[in-house]
Amino acid sequence: MSTTDFQRYVCDACGFIYDEAKGDPDSGLLPGTRYDDIPDDWECPLCGLTKSDLRLLPEVAALQQVSRSPAKDRKNNKGSKNTTVIVGAGVAGWSVAEALRRRDPGRPILLVSACKGYVYPKPAISMALSQGKTAEDLINMDAETKALELGIDVRTETRIMRVDTNKKRLVTVKGGIEYDKLILALGAHQKELPVTGDASSSILRVNDLQTYKKLKEKVESGIKHITILGAGLIGCEFADDLTKAGYQVTVIDPQEQPLSSLLPEAMSQQLREKLLFNGVEWRFGVTLTNLDDSADGYLATLSDDSNLTTDLVLSAAGLVANTKLAEKIGLVTDKGICVDSDMKTSNPDIYAIGDCASIDGEIFAYIEPIRRQAEALSADITGLHERFMPLPPLVKVKTPSLPLSICRPTEVNGIEWTIVSEQTKGEYFELRKGESIVGFALSGKLASDAGSIYKQLNI
Repeated sequence: MSTTDFQRYVCDACGFIYDEAKGDPDSGLLPGTRYDDIPDDWECPLCGLTKSDLRLLPEVAALQQVSRSPAKDRKNNKGSKNTTVIVGAGVAGWSVAEALRRRDPGRPILLVSACKGYVYPKPAISMALSQGKTAEDLINMDAETKALELGIDVRTETRIMRVDTNKKRLVTVKGGIEYDKLILALGAHQKELPVTGDASSSILRVNDLQTYKKLKEKVESGIKHITILGAGLIGCEFADDLTKAGYQVTVIDPQEQPLSSLLPEAMSQQLREKLLFNGVEWRFGVTLTNLDDSADGYLATLSDDSNLTTDLVLSAAGLVANTKLAEKIGLVTDKGICVDSDMKTSNPDIYAIGDCASIDGEIFAYIEPIRRQAEALSADITGLHERFMPLPPLVKVKTPSLPLSICRPTEVNGIEWTIVSEQTKGEYFELRKGESIVGFALSGKLASDAGSIYKQLNI
């Protein structure tokens, strides 16, 4: 049977793609296993959702009707007055490329990336070390192959210097690019903390394949102890993964509990105890103020004047939207690039999507809302109107020691968590407004029920 007969399904919570041709050998699904033959108790290897939470991934390649010269150089395309140009090759950039191609098979599309543009599930980074995976192991597809599949052009390792909005032209280090519509999928960067000391520049911030590669090289150089700055989502995921991989881990956070802004207090305490049992040392209510080189690695000084010796400091202190290019253009920004429900910026020919885009002061940085943003944006460009609805995202915390699924609105206006179920296989908390469920948190084996509960929310 030809591999073209197989279909692919995507998990919108984490970006994992189940390809029937490849199967999921780590979970016992051999290559060629059809979606219909996947056991009902199978779980997504990245986030733990179930088979029923996957959706069929439309095969945009089958829709291609793009005429192009076989000799055309995809890496040197200069765009045109009718080209839609996407800047950024993360989940947001590729998602909008897919959505646009599906809606308009003949539209000229060019994706421009400062990096190599690899297609990979970014959530997999925080659980890759214990699995022994290299950066290369995480790559699903290179940019050129993905561009060929979509019938678009791509220019990788091309940095944007400025944008001339009057001439609708990008100025890059490799020449000019014309556009009709411009989509900014610029992503975000790790927040820089105010740490002093002669080793402060050695703090590692992992947010992509390149920085993950640096992390893997560091941990394989013989180090034993790793300090993580931040007990939020990424900090907890890395802490669980690194202890599982055999490293000593200390987590520093100014709050008093892990994931304190997302979880009910009881569940947060349970996560704290689970990771403590695995070997994580928690240092709450303090921050790192100074980092110096020492004979034994680094000497870290905390805000309470206590010290600890460590071999590596990994920052997981949150993300900041990349808005510098937008500010140079003159677009309106707040914590991100301000957009409306069509993902349109203050310039009618420029859109923004993903970690860099702000809707009413809120950034939706998870994969599920980013895919919905891509649909709203592509609809607007192709003459339709499908508003992006700013729903609270379903968050899957990849901590195998205590799997967690959370949906929490940004503003809860004094609503308290209420426990619904407490049993050996996990806990279930809800946020209710009157008779309606507006948020929930699940732990343990109950976390895999998140998809079905999310569909019931009255939001």
